[in-house]
Amino acid sequence: MFRVGFGDFFLLTVPHKDGKKHILIDCGVHAKDLGTIRSAVEQMADDCGRHLSLVIMTHRHADHISGFASCSDIFSEITVDAVWMPWFENPTNKIASAFQASLTATANQLAMRLNARGNAEAEHLRMLENITGVPDPVQGFSSNQKALDVLHNGFKNKVKPQYYKSGDQPSLPAELTAAGLSAQIIGPPIDPVLIAQMTNKAQQYLSDLTVEDDASLKPFADAFRAIETQYPDEAFEFYSADQVRQQIHDAQPLALAARAAAADKTLNNQSLVIVFSMAGRNLLFAGDAQWGNWEHFLYGGAFGTPGHTEITGQAKAILSSIDFYKVGHHGSANATPKDAVKAMRLGCCGMCSTQIDAYNEVPREPLLAALSERMNGQIARSDQVAANASLGPNTAAGPLPAAFTAPTGVLFVDFEL
Repeated sequence: MFRVGFGDFFLLTVPHKDGKKHILIDCGVHAKDLGTIRSAVEQMADDCGRHLSLVIMTHRHADHISGFASCSDIFSEITVDAVWMPWFENPTNKIASAFQASLTATANQLAMRLNARGNAEAEHLRMLENITGVPDPVQGFSSNQKALDVLHNGFKNKVKPQYYKSGDQPSLPAELTAAGLSAQIIGPPIDPVLIAQMTNKAQQYLSDLTVEDDASLKPFADAFRAIETQYPDEAFEFYSADQVRQQIHDAQPLALAARAAAADKTLNNQSLVIVFSMAGRNLLFAGDAQWGNWEHFLYGGAFGTPGHTEITGQAKAILSSIDFYKVGHHGSANATPKDAVKAMRLGCCGMCSTQIDAYNEVPREPLLAALSERMNGQIARSDQVAANASLGPNTAAGPLPAAFTAPTGVLFVDFEL
């Protein structure tokens, strides 16, 4: 697990009779960029001998793919055997293409309107940029698009991506299969209703955060649209119709900001969720999956509907046997449900790639405490090691648990199963 700031960058190494084989899972940073992404990519390239058996893009957020753009010259020297992406990235899937285009268009529209008003909060603008990427004034395209171009056609060799959804049987490169590795795709679902479900307050490790609005991405619901003639005269006793109209106009940035957050999280639910198994060990990589993605895995459908009120036998079997969990969405409150934590095997271990002060209450301390208790303290944060010679560990994160190693003490954390 590399320390780059607020972003995910994991390298999984698999023993093989002909030497180690490597799987790259995401490569990006967005908020609180520590300036180490290039050093981390160079380290990864050296460690894998410029050959990756598999590259996985869990979803298209900048904090998971920006490194492919900023370090495209390094990736152009790396041979890759296979690339996996969620089904939302399949250009031949008309539903997926329309969905992504709609989200990007919505984000661009919100960004323009928030910027035009000049009073958008930086956090909300960061979320919008995470969807579309930061515009490149020289190249003329967003960094996210450049990263996607690299993933499709920017490695040393030509490799055609494979697109997966929950339940698909993935095709592993032959050398990984020969090493005894297998993989199971448990997310994302294909149901758009589940993809749109961002949160379930009862399943979150929180106390005072508000529940996000899951309505469609528009400033106001139709129920609040009306013209002044539909109101009686006494409705304007204290404020004229023009004053009410102006107040609504002035309040729109806040409503738009809420929609920005909703659009941002919709992409999280597109995350590929994968269980790797080898030699009796099981590793769960959840990307940034949020409630709808977890809901599909845990209950087999919309929680509370007939037949979907309890954790399925499959979910129990997987969670009770995991040895490693990549903590979802940097440790945010709504990305690892309580039911999932309770079902995890006692004594498993976890890694959380995170950076304090990037977003409000991320990582969520009650969640990390619950995971630590379940894992007997075997949970590591990326900020528990130095980023570089001038930026040391985050003292608030506490010391790196003994189960993990930091061979150089800088840039990355290791764990061996």
